[in-house]
Amino acid sequence: MVEVNRRAFLVGTGLAAAGAFAEDDKVVDGGFAEVTPPGVPVRARPVLPPGAGGLAAFSRKCVGCQLCVQLCPTHVLRPSTDPKRLAQPEMGFARGYCRPECTTCGEVCPAGAIRPVKTEQKRNVHVGQAVWHADRCLAASEGVPCDACRRHCPVQAVFFIPLDEHDASAPKVPVVDRTKCIGCGACEHLCPARPLPAMEVEGFEVHREVKPMGDDDILTEAKRLFDANKAAVLLVRDGVICASGNGRGLSPLLDLCDAKPEDVKGAWVVDKVIGKAAAAVCVAFGAKRVHAALMCEPGVALLKEHGIPCSCDKLVPQILNRDRSGLCPLEATVRDIVDVPEMVKALRARIAQLKAAAPAATRP
Repeated sequence: MVEVNRRAFLVGTGLAAAGAFAEDDKVVDGGFAEVTPPGVPVRARPVLPPGAGGLAAFSRKCVGCQLCVQLCPTHVLRPSTDPKRLAQPEMGFARGYCRPECTTCGEVCPAGAIRPVKTEQKRNVHVGQAVWHADRCLAASEGVPCDACRRHCPVQAVFFIPLDEHDASAPKVPVVDRTKCIGCGACEHLCPARPLPAMEVEGFEVHREVKPMGDDDILTEAKRLFDANKAAVLLVRDGVICASGNGRGLSPLLDLCDAKPEDVKGAWVVDKVIGKAAAAVCVAFGAKRVHAALMCEPGVALLKEHGIPCSCDKLVPQILNRDRSGLCPLEATVRDIVDVPEMVKALRARIAQLKAAAPAATRP
C-alpha cells in the first residue's frame, strides 16, 4: 500500500511538472528570424531512453518523478500524455535529440527504470528506428537538395542514393541503414521539412543491444554468411558488423565503398576473395585491416606496402578466372599498374565494360 501511495504522489507531482515542461519551443532563431517548430508525429510506440530496456519493464518501474525530464541537458525527454503511461517520460525530438555522449537520465533515475549506460555502450543500444517519409522529404517531393539527416547522424546510419537509379540528374534521397540506426532522433530533430519531419523515429517494444564481438566470432559469422550466400563482404568496426554487401566479384566491395565511404575508412574489411584489385580498393578507401577466405600474393604485397595488416584462410599465387583457365580479368587489369588511384580508375572502366558485355547472371 505504501508503494501505491508513493507512486500516486509522484505521478501527481509528475503531472504538475508536465505542465511546467509543456511545449515551450522557441519561435525565433537568435531573436530575429521566425522559426516554425516541427509538428509532433503520432508514434505507434514511444521512444524510450537507452537503459530503459523496453516498454513493459520501464512502465512497471518508472514512478513518474520527472527527474530525468528536468535534468535532460538536450530537452529530449518529455512527460507522456498517454493515459496508460501518464507522466512517465518518453523522447520527443522537437527541441533536441539523444546525444550519444550523454548518460544523465540513467545516472539520476532513483527507481532503476533507466539503468546507467556507459558512453561507450550507448552507441550499441538501439531504442528505435528512423523511418523516411518520401512525401514529406524536400529532396523527393520538391527536388530541393538537402542532406541534413546524413550530415547530422552521429552513427552514420544515413546514406544517399538517386531517387531514380536510371537518371543521373535525379535528386538524391536518404536511406536508413537499419543495422546502424540507434533511434537517437538527430535526423528527426534536424529535418527542415514542415509541418512534419520527413524522418520519424519509431520506438522499439524491446530495446536491442548490439554487443561487440571478438575477432574469432566475427570470422565465424563471416564464414556462415559467406557459405549461405547471404554476404560476400563485411565491414566491421569496433567489433560490430556495420555493413555488408552481396554479389559476385569485386562489385559488392566497390559498391559499399561508393555508397558508404565513411564506413570503409578505418574499418576491418572481411571478404570472400581479395586479389590485387580488391586490395587496391581497400587501400584507396582507407581500410584499416583486411581478411579474406582466399587471398593472393600480389594482394598481400600491395596491402603490406601501404601498411595495412592482412590475413587469410588460404593464400594462392594468383586469383584465377572462374573456369581457372587464366588470370581473373580484373587482376589482369591492374597487374602492371603501380599507382592505386590509377588501378581503381582502370577497374571501374573494366567493370563497366564487362557489365555491358555480359548477361546479368555473370556480371562482376
